[in-house]
Order: sequence, then structure tokens, then C-alpha cells
Amino acid sequence: MESGFTAFGVAPAVYDPVGHDRLLLWLRNGYQAGLNYMERADRKRYDPKIHLPEARSVMVFAFNYYTEPKNNPLKGYVSIYARGEDYHRVVKDKLDDLAQWISRTNGEFKYKIFVDTSPVSEKSLALKAGIGFLGRNGTIIIPRDKSKAGIPRGSYHFLGVIISDLDLSTDSPIDGTCGRCRKCIDACPTRAIVSDGVIDAGKCVSYHNTQNKGIIPDEIADGMRNMVFGCDICQIVCPYNNSPVITSENRLEPAGDLVETDLEMMSRMSETEFRNSYEYNAMSGISFEMFSRNISIATRNIDKSKNRY
Repeated sequence: MESGFTAFGVAPAVYDPVGHDRLLLWLRNGYQAGLNYMERADRKRYDPKIHLPEARSVMVFAFNYYTEPKNNPLKGYVSIYARGEDYHRVVKDKLDDLAQWISRTNGEFKYKIFVDTSPVSEKSLALKAGIGFLGRNGTIIIPRDKSKAGIPRGSYHFLGVIISDLDLSTDSPIDGTCGRCRKCIDACPTRAIVSDGVIDAGKCVSYHNTQNKGIIPDEIADGMRNMVFGCDICQIVCPYNNSPVITSENRLEPAGDLVETDLEMMSRMSETEFRNSYEYNAMSGISFEMFSRNISIATRNIDKSKNRY
């Protein structure tokens, strides 16, 4: 079966106290900003058996989503991951197909699929399954393997998991490090990377233009530059992403208006036009008011940059 996944590993279906403690420390430091749902810090994020009592193993998958950034500083910028069809749909469909194939070839089994929409820490499970290591910018980084040239590596991957009652051999976490590299820290326009693998959401551009429903502080708004939705800076500068491979998934093909975005055109959209245009895109997750706010900030920042020359 051709799944399209670029990395796979199996984690044991057991509670992960290390990942849970990492979240609790992050919360104690107040790095959650307006992500109030994270404050519940439920054990179920780190205990697969709460979701499936019969769980014995967790299959973890990484799916390459990279396309060319093409960032024109005089145009609006939409994060790479949000230029095609909503990744939740794409990856879930892939995992659904895979689970059905396993059922047909090996017999029925109990399972639940998760793709960043439920209280499950896919990142924690990816670490336990040996998919990659936690990068300084908080992403899961899949290190290069010289014996597997041409296979996507780095951090441009979506994660998805299948918690199952299958008794599978588990993988071990891998060693990996960013060494002395600080490129992501130095490049972040709002200094959101506060320590290794730790992001202060209150300073993160991507949090503010995709999650913050209110007013964006001036110092963050200035750091948004031309970014309408999301931010890729810490990944673009990462040496592990120096030789990215274009995704082969047609459903992630960038929509024309989301590459080097025409902000004037977007600013003229009605709410109905906005909803119809991005119904199947990740931007459907924000309100029209947030969309309009982001367009206004990006336009203002571009106008400011023009006046500097």
C-alpha cells in the first residue's frame, strides 16, 4: 500500500510522565498565553489508554508537507502548511485508509486516530516512537540518513497517530541535537523561543495570527511583518531543512491566491467570500474578524517597510 508517509515509528501505549511534566512546567511559566484549553493539563494528553483502554501500541506517522515558501516581503505571507487543503482532513484520510488496509490484511482491530484535533500529544508520542528529536524551535526534527537520499527529512512534517490494541514491537527514542546552532532563536522576530524546545506562545507570531481572537500587542504586530497566517521563519533558517523535498500530495498543492498573497484583494473580501474561499483550508479555523485584523497589520507593516527606502 502506498501511504505517502515519510517516517514511521511505534511507541508503547503507556503514560508519559516526562512529556506531562514538560507541559506542567510550560504552564507554570505562563507560556500558554490565551491557549486556555491547555491549562487543564489533562493526563489524557500523555496516556493513550485513557482514549482506548485496550491500547497496547501507538503507531506514529510523519507526513511531508513542504512546498516552496516564495516569500515576497511586499506581498502577504501564508504559512506553507496552510496553503493547500486543511491538513487535518488530508492526514486523517490517509490514516483512515491505512487502518482499513490493516484490518483487511491482518484482521479487525480496535483503534483511534488523532491528527492535532484532540487532547493527545502527538509530539510526545513522536519522540517516544523515535520519529525524530525535539529541536530548539520546538518542532520534531527528523535527522538526515545518508542511506536514504531523497526521502524528506527536517521539520516540515505533519504528525498523526493511531492508538491501537495491536501488540507491535516498539521503537526507541533517538539521539539528536541542534548543537550550538542558534539560527532559529536569532531569526525569530519576536524572541518567542525562550529555551531549548520551549516557545512562549504570548510572543509567537503564529499563535497571535492563528489563535489570538483579540487585539495583537504592538510589539508582536510589528514582528508579524507581512505574515497573514502562521509563520515559517524558525523552520526556514533551520540547517536541518537545507535540502527540503517537495511534497507529492496533490491535496497540499498551494492555492494560487495563498502564495505571494494579494493583500488588497483579500481586504476587499466579504465574510461570505472569505468563508467560501477557504472552506477546506486551515484558515477556516479563524474568524473573519481575525482574518481582517491580520490583513490590516500585514498591509501596515509592508507600507512601513516601503517608507524606509
